[in-house]
Amino acid sequence: MGQRILLLAILAGLSVNIWGEEKRLKVLSFGGNGNIGSAVLKRMIDSGSYDIVMSTRGSWHWDSEERIGPFVRFVKCNRDYQPACAADANATDCDINAIKQCKELFEIIQETDKFDIVLDFSGYEPKWIHDNCQVLKDKVGVYIYISTDSVYEVSIDKPTKRPSVETDAVRPHDEKEIKLLKRKDPYGHYKFSCEEALIHYQKEKNGFPWVSLRLADVIGPRDTTNRWWTYQLWVKFYPEIENPIFMPAHVANKIESLTFVEDVAKVVTDIVDLGEPVWNEAYNIAMEEEFSLANILLRMRDGLGLKEVLGNSEDTEKSFYLYPTVFSGNMDISKAKKILKFQPTRAVEAFEKTMAWYEEAFVKYPTQRDIILSELFQTAVPKQNRDAVYLAIDRELTKVGHTEEKYAKKKKGDLGSLPSAVPEDKDEL
Repeated sequence: MGQRILLLAILAGLSVNIWGEEKRLKVLSFGGNGNIGSAVLKRMIDSGSYDIVMSTRGSWHWDSEERIGPFVRFVKCNRDYQPACAADANATDCDINAIKQCKELFEIIQETDKFDIVLDFSGYEPKWIHDNCQVLKDKVGVYIYISTDSVYEVSIDKPTKRPSVETDAVRPHDEKEIKLLKRKDPYGHYKFSCEEALIHYQKEKNGFPWVSLRLADVIGPRDTTNRWWTYQLWVKFYPEIENPIFMPAHVANKIESLTFVEDVAKVVTDIVDLGEPVWNEAYNIAMEEEFSLANILLRMRDGLGLKEVLGNSEDTEKSFYLYPTVFSGNMDISKAKKILKFQPTRAVEAFEKTMAWYEEAFVKYPTQRDIILSELFQTAVPKQNRDAVYLAIDRELTKVGHTEEKYAKKKKGDLGSLPSAVPEDKDEL
């Protein structure tokens, strides 16, 4: 009787075993220790429905070592590794597949009949995709690749200024133009090449199903680029810094999309649940609203309760901007809404959650905070205002019942190990 039940379960393709327990899906994740990857893996971990193998080069960002590490099987692997023989033009038996050089990971892959899901958060070079396709052949249910709206930067120009749709990702026919666009945006070029590699293997070599998620600039907790936190700290301490925020005229009102990291986590699990009908497609994933650098800063100002924050539209040696990172405009998310039933988080909620997390991070992650403050002291804080900023930092720490000696000492005139600007020349020593 037991054999008959098991046979029926297999024939029906049920995701439960003979005791009625839900089948845990096998996941192989390349990356997962950063902003996007940790959000996706945390959602999977919390569901209790996945057995996860995670492979990175070994570093842990923010709290990922405690938040993700204990709940996955971690394997160290450098996807960019090249054996010494790769430099030998005369080598005839040199295997340059980086995954095969990672003994533990390669053994896990060989021992596993099939990974229901492969997540690729770190794929940058097309060779990394080729390596994966080679070692994972016939072992993947669906391969979910985290791509970018930068692919539209290296595509044929749109006929109008409308938002980018997925079919706009088309290379120019002229090889010279492709090379020019590559020089303009190498990141977009290589990410597009990774998408093309997945399509090639699936169509031409009977490879596994894939999905590409094209994300805009991602906001939310645990951003490893520090873009958001840099601006939030500048806005937070604007009354003391008294230096208008750099907003070069050519970017201040440039329209872009933003992606909320929690939306990515939900979309990934939805893709798994929806199954084959939604696979072998690329999807734009972003919030519904349009954004610009000026709009982002105004939302931060209002969210932090400040009355006035000024911008500086001049281009100087010190001026910089962190948004936008693309200039092809915002993205159309109609396809994801229709096929994936994607419901993006509203901007007001995403901004509130993001700002609240970094307000807590101000105390919880002093090392990361001081790295950003050091950069602000170097680029944004006038010398005469540094003392006021130090005291404001101590004031904010004190508000939440926290004291850091290096800032408390500033009240007594002792600089200690305070964040400071890197001297530009010997005259400032």
